[in-house]
Amino acid sequence: MNKRDDFEGIKGLLSIVLFGSKAREDEDDFSDVDIFLLVDDVPQVQITEIINLIKTKLPFNNIGISLYTISTYKQLLLEGSMFLWHLKLEGRILYTKSNLNLYNGLEPFTNFKKNYLIYENLFISAKSSLQKNGLNEYDLSQLFFICRNICLLTCFKLSNPTFGRISVFDNLVSIIESTPLSRDNYIYLSKWRLNYTRAVGFQLDFPTEVKFLEILNEIEALFTVCKEALEIGGQNDREITRNEEVLRRIENR
Repeated sequence: MNKRDDFEGIKGLLSIVLFGSKAREDEDDFSDVDIFLLVDDVPQVQITEIINLIKTKLPFNNIGISLYTISTYKQLLLEGSMFLWHLKLEGRILYTKSNLNLYNGLEPFTNFKKNYLIYENLFISAKSSLQKNGLNEYDLSQLFFICRNICLLTCFKLSNPTFGRISVFDNLVSIIESTPLSRDNYIYLSKWRLNYTRAVGFQLDFPTEVKFLEILNEIEALFTVCKEALEIGGQNDREITRNEEVLRRIENR
């Protein structure tokens, strides 16, 4: 692994954080190496130089870079950004300026309703596009993006945040003791996402009309369960919570 001196001389660089599957040590053959960079408020040309330097110094292939300037980062701290919580809970700091406390002042994440509505609207848009344009790789990949993120949001609300591509679904199912969306269909959609975003090359057949309607109905059920959990779930105190009221509503539905 790199030494601190490898990065100390990069002007404008404030911090490097490894996150995602590599940080969790649950990567698979389809995983990228996710790197977060925090930089000073510098011109775009300098940002490009920093990114290129970092890629040459890190001992990884398939690096994906997420980057914020310090002014944007400070605003996200105040907003309790879920992405920053992701970094704090699962990230590994590879480098930081000696006087920088990376997560100092990070507020709790509270925008559950707003984010739920975002994913709900994305689902409506994806269904509309599929009805208009027919089955296609992009919209099927969007369905996975939506399912993964609504699972992530709900797990976070229930004080059991998990961010892995498949583990977030398994975690939600374990918490709510229900499977509104089958695991097979979730994984099937994940393969469309990997094909679209990373050109993995899975040989996939488009679903039959009956199968497609099944998937849409299951996603609707997932939204229903997650909405209930978000309304009456935990307070995101970062303790594992099994909310009995959530379980009772699901059982009595």
